Amino acid sequence: MLGIFNKMSKKRATATGEKPQRASAFDNEGLARLIPYFPIGHKLLYYPEYKQELTLSTTIIAYAINNELVYSNSDISWKQEGGKTQVYLNGNLLDKISSFCFIMPMASRGEGELDYGRKESLGKDGGFIKGNNITLKVEQREGRLPMLDATVRKQMLLKEGHYVGHQVAILDVDPTKFRLIEQRSHVRLKTAVPGQLQGKSHHIPLSCTMVDFSDRAARIIYHEEAENSLPTYREGSQVTLSFDLPESTEARVIRGKVIRQHEDMVVMTLDNIMREKAFEKVDSFDIMEIKANLLQQQQSL
Repeated sequence: MLGIFNKMSKKRATATGEKPQRASAFDNEGLARLIPYFPIGHKLLYYPEYKQELTLSTTIIAYAINNELVYSNSDISWKQEGGKTQVYLNGNLLDKISSFCFIMPMASRGEGELDYGRKESLGKDGGFIKGNNITLKVEQREGRLPMLDATVRKQMLLKEGHYVGHQVAILDVDPTKFRLIEQRSHVRLKTAVPGQLQGKSHHIPLSCTMVDFSDRAARIIYHEEAENSLPTYREGSQVTLSFDLPESTEARVIRGKVIRQHEDMVVMTLDNIMREKAFEKVDSFDIMEIKANLLQQQQSL
């Protein structure tokens, strides 16, 4: 049990003369809706305090339901009974849920790739500072991006369970803050633009075709080169796409990360664009300019 939370809360209330706040009714239906999108052990992305440029990789190592640690997704279940969503923990009905938390490592991936300015903006402890808002997101499903805003309750060194001795962040989760953002609201343009796709700088670029383009990502089919076998662009790896636009004499070079890969197809994010001789962050003007050119080609597809 993580009963230390309750004890500390009571001590604080006594010291300040405040009465402990009564927990409001928990949104069981909302909880049942968000859990499948944020399961224990799966990779997800986060950024603190609405600073999307500080996006890092992390995972959920456990839940805390009513301050009780839960390590397995299979320990939680739910079903409709009498028109209401009932939540079960280890097969036992939870009459009341007073709190639900994500337990996350203080360590994260990607911090080493940040430049000095962004590291300074991130601050210490990966942004997991008490009271900070943490935005969590996972890979989109069927064109919708699951996102959730949570609040850092505290940091602590675990003294029980499977992660004894590890420093973790405890995030309070409010199911009403969960949302599915319709990605298709960012119109996906069908294209047939030839280009080159390259992994690391020393890799030989592969000829490819950009087959669709949206505000945040591009889908690319790459082609086999002579007798060379196709490389595997793993999810999370950095790639560079170079292509010419139908109504422009200037080539575009965009860098991003692979968010989906299957056989000879990759979907990459649109993170940076080459300007002069250096990469800079893609902005809305870049997206609109590229779309304006692609729309000229789309008329003939």
